[in-house]
Amino acid sequence: MADELEAFVLSVGTRIQRVREARGLSRRDLGVAIGLNEQSANPGIHGVETGGRATQIDTLYRIATALDVSPGFLLDGGSLEIVRKVEV
Repeated sequence: MADELEAFVLSVGTRIQRVREARGLSRRDLGVAIGLNEQSANPGIHGVETGGRATQIDTLYRIATALDVSPGFLLDGGSLEIVRKVEV
């Protein structure tokens, strides 16, 4: 079970990294966008991407929002749904 969990966490991190890079964001940029301070932004996102840091659901939601994708995509790798914020 621990191996399966580790593989799942790493797959989520890999999807985050791929989308972040496709968006042209550095780890620092993404970290600051989700509310981390500048000093912890790069190592914080690195930890998420490499599976070295457990990610809470609210953090995952903020990451998905900053990357403009659905949280579900980050979790299960299903179809990439682009989420657009619409001002009303």
